[in-house]
Amino acid sequence: MHRRTFLGMAATLSPLGLAGCAGDGGSGDGGSPGTSSPTQTPTPTPPAIEEATLSVRDIVSGQEVDEATVTVEDDAVVVTGTIWGSDGCKTATLDTAEYDAGADTLSVAIATTDREDAGDACTEALVEIDYRVRVTFSGGLPGTVAVTHDGRAVTTAATDTD
Repeated sequence: MHRRTFLGMAATLSPLGLAGCAGDGGSGDGGSPGTSSPTQTPTPTPPAIEEATLSVRDIVSGQEVDEATVTVEDDAVVVTGTIWGSDGCKTATLDTAEYDAGADTLSVAIATTDREDAGDACTEALVEIDYRVRVTFSGGLPGTVAVTHDGRAVTTAATDTD
């Protein structure tokens, strides 16, 4: 085939080849034998936090305990742990739950604060505060979870969701 003939055919056929890409996605005739239509691979959406909740399970006299365990339940990451408070007026709160898509990491920060119902008289003994955090996601789960207690690193765990 001559170069001019080829270039002329290519210029004529290019708009026809692109016409299918701009269509409404209807059924069409399926194309002719020997041709293929381009397929678009959807871009995966990164996981996104839908809801993060903390519930305090128990507050008892104890010691300076900082521990946490990470598990996966369906579309959620669950952190169960114990943080310590300086006196009987303390409780645990969810300071932050943030997902970093670039690092594929969920950061969960637990803090101790004064209980609203504590009143003026509190024990001066250290307390262990057992808690449970549940973070639900859409679009998948993070690869890693990092947990801190009052700014102290407690654990980093892979979710093994592959």
